[in-house]
Amino acid sequence: MKRKPLDIARQVVADEADALCRLAEALDGGFDALLETMLPATQLIVSGLGKSGNIAQKIAASLTSTGTPAVYMHPVEALHGDLGIVTERHCLIALSRSGNTAEMLRFVEHFRRLGGPVIGITQGRESRLAELSRHVLLLPEVPEAGPLNLAPTTSCVLMLAVGDALAMALLHARGFEAKDFAQYHPEGALGRRLLLRAEDLMHTGDELPLVRADDTFEHLLVEMTRKQLGLTLIREADGKLLGMFTDGDLRRIFSRVANPRELDARGAHAQSRRSSSAPPVPVSTVRGSELAVECLQIMRRSQITSLVVVDESDKPVGLLRLMDLLEAGLA
Repeated sequence: MKRKPLDIARQVVADEADALCRLAEALDGGFDALLETMLPATQLIVSGLGKSGNIAQKIAASLTSTGTPAVYMHPVEALHGDLGIVTERHCLIALSRSGNTAEMLRFVEHFRRLGGPVIGITQGRESRLAELSRHVLLLPEVPEAGPLNLAPTTSCVLMLAVGDALAMALLHARGFEAKDFAQYHPEGALGRRLLLRAEDLMHTGDELPLVRADDTFEHLLVEMTRKQLGLTLIREADGKLLGMFTDGDLRRIFSRVANPRELDARGAHAQSRRSSSAPPVPVSTVRGSELAVECLQIMRRSQITSLVVVDESDKPVGLLRLMDLLEAGLA
C-alpha cells in the first residue's frame, strides 16, 4: 500500500526528533574538554563538504554572532590558498558524517601541519577523521530519515544541533550578554531595543521648537508652525523648561481669550490649562542617554505622546515623539 505524503512527513520529523533525543543523552563530560580547547583559539574554522558544508556555514555564522569569532572554509579551496590564514591559534571544527571524506581528510592533514587542534564531528567512531582529531563529538549512528535512507536529513539535523549547542555553551562560558548580542546585531529588533537611545531619535538643534517665556504669542505660533511637530517648548530666561504648548492648548486659548495676541508665551501657557484652577501640567522629561525602549514605556504608562529630552542642567535639548519610536520599529 502506497504511503501518504503526510505520513512520510510526520515520520521524518519523528525520526529526527528521536535522533536529537539520543544526541542529548550521548553528550558527556568530553563536551567540557572540547570547550576548553576551543575557548583559547583566536578564531574557529568550520568546514564541511556538500550538505555538511552548508551546515558548517550556518554554525560559523551562529558562533560569530554570539561572541566566538569563526569563519567557514571550504575544504577544497583551503588546499588552493585559503590555508594561508591558518595559524597555531586557530581551531578547526570538521564536519563529516562518515569521517572518511577524502577531500576533508586532506584538508585536516594539512591543517594539522599549520594550525591548532582539530575537533571532528562525525558518526564514524573508527573513521580517519576521528583518528586525526584531538576531540571527537560522535553523532548517534541513526539512519537518514526518509523512504530511501539516502539523502542527508537526520545527519544534518544532528550537526546543526551540535553547532547550536557549541555556540550556546561558548556564549555562556564567555559571559556573553544580551547587550553584547545587540552590538553584533545593531539593525535587528533586539539591537534597536538595546542600543537606540533618546538622543539617537530626538528632534534637536534647528528641528526643536523652542521659545522664551517672554516671547510674543505670535512668535510662539510661528515657531509651532515652522517646526511642524504640533507643539513648542517654552523655556525660562535661565534656559530651564517652563512647559509645553500644544495644538490642543492653542484651541483652548482661542476659546477663552478674546485677544491672544496680547499674551506672551508664559501667559499663553498659563491660559492653556484645562481649568483656571488646575495646576500646571508637568512635562515628562528624560536624559538623552535613556534607552528609547524605556522612553516608549514611559509614554505608554503616562498615556502621552511626547517626551522632552533635557541635559544635566535640566535645560531642554531635544524632543522625542511616540511617532519617532514607532518609526524606529520599537513598538
